Amino acid sequence: MSEDAAGDDRAGTRRGDGLDPVLALGVAVVLAAFAGVAALLAGHLLLGWLRLLAGVLAGGALGAAILALPGARPGPRARRVMALGLALVLAAALTLPAVRAARPDDLAERASTRIAPLAEGDAVASVPVAGSPVLVRRADGSAQLLTPGAGAVQLETVPGDVLALSADGTRLVQVSAGVTRVTEIDPASDGLLQRWSEVAGEPLALAGDVLVVRACAEGVCRISGVDLEAPTEPLWTVTGGAADAADGAGGEASRGPDPVGVSVPARPDAPAGLLDAVTATGVLGDVPLHADPVQGWVQLDPATGFPVGQVLATPDQDCRIAATTPAPAPASLEEDAPVVLTACSAEDGALTVTAFRHGSVLWTSDPSPAGDWEVRLEDGRVLATGTEAGTDVAGEIVASAERAAWTAPGGEAAGEILTPVARIGLDGSRMVLANDASQLVAHDLATGENTWTAPLLGDPRALRGGLGAGSVVVLERLPRERALDPRPLQRLRVLDAASGQELLSLRTAAEITDVQPVGGGRAMVTTDGSTLLLGG
Repeated sequence: MSEDAAGDDRAGTRRGDGLDPVLALGVAVVLAAFAGVAALLAGHLLLGWLRLLAGVLAGGALGAAILALPGARPGPRARRVMALGLALVLAAALTLPAVRAARPDDLAERASTRIAPLAEGDAVASVPVAGSPVLVRRADGSAQLLTPGAGAVQLETVPGDVLALSADGTRLVQVSAGVTRVTEIDPASDGLLQRWSEVAGEPLALAGDVLVVRACAEGVCRISGVDLEAPTEPLWTVTGGAADAADGAGGEASRGPDPVGVSVPARPDAPAGLLDAVTATGVLGDVPLHADPVQGWVQLDPATGFPVGQVLATPDQDCRIAATTPAPAPASLEEDAPVVLTACSAEDGALTVTAFRHGSVLWTSDPSPAGDWEVRLEDGRVLATGTEAGTDVAGEIVASAERAAWTAPGGEAAGEILTPVARIGLDGSRMVLANDASQLVAHDLATGENTWTAPLLGDPRALRGGLGAGSVVVLERLPRERALDPRPLQRLRVLDAASGQELLSLRTAAEITDVQPVGGGRAMVTTDGSTLLLGG
């Protein structure tokens, strides 16, 4: 064979190897151009399919470029395989990480416990302690205890039972037909322990291992302190007055303290019942308060049953009363003991607050303007909401140790901040707002001091959330910034109410119908099919 014929055969072989190199290079350039255009349009129009197409086209451009390389090595088949492999690798590298980054969090996978969705009338109770249990009380009388170790434990109840957590979250209290049962809770293992105590009477307080109960028999009521480690014999017993109608012996209903952190009328139509506060909050306090029909309100020592200090309010005073945890204060030598608050109404509706510690007066407020008020006793402060006499405009005023005169929440300092556009919530210590600078801000309820600030990504006017049990939960609708972001996209955040530290942040596309803060930096989130406990 001549050299010319051999050269023609080699040229024909190279042309038969596959795509002509010049044509392959042209295809690569065209595909790369289309990939760039698709990527630009995807970023501008936020279309996910264009973003995926850009990755595929870029992979195809690389594959065509490999086929356009000169030389006969490697062979034609190996070159095609290498081109296809590199094209797939590049396409995957340009698409899969973006898809993964845009993928929202699966709330069910992140939840520690999942239960049937909360409905109207259901209530959630918790305490501001990390890892503490959560008590869910259903409107039909059933209840569940949620713990990290056991998940959801269905409780045995009958209609009319009163269920509550102890103030430290270590015990479950159940009152049924005049008998109080206290059950130990171990959040780290299987939830409820077998050890429990049953005591005749209705609870006034649970301080450590001492349960203070009031029991009535034969027309006489007695208050006793019972050591739960040895419940057969009470530590002490004192007379608690005559039996009342609630005990089946006639007379006026027993007077109980008022709920902490719940707004109630300053001048109620009827006095609070003995267990009304426990029923409203789902938490049994550790300070026993007793309404003596002769002396008035007194604080009892749970160890001895003796009155502590002076009378808190006389029988002729129209007062709301509750034992609260004091608001956080700078480090000092002052004892961090509970503060008992009385908010007493005059005939014209003017309110005067007195705070006690160990039965001694800490401070007394000036009288508020006359009016029609509801009061909320919490964190050693009183927030009154209502209308001042002679006006029809609703407002809020606060009494605290910091100011003798009643002031608007935050005082003058609150008016110096950027314009608030949404209120997330408030408690006795703080109010949490969203302002027009897309910030979440917390201000001391009494002084207006800005205690922390956190940025927001979504429209602050569309925020949902709440404040309670030491936690802030916020649900904000996020703007779509990437083509592969789902619609709609929301961010769920849980923050520590005292410091603003972010404890949980999730991106979700789920339809959320309700969010509630839970103690220990957690949130209860209700979707169409379930309620999830998140965080912790």
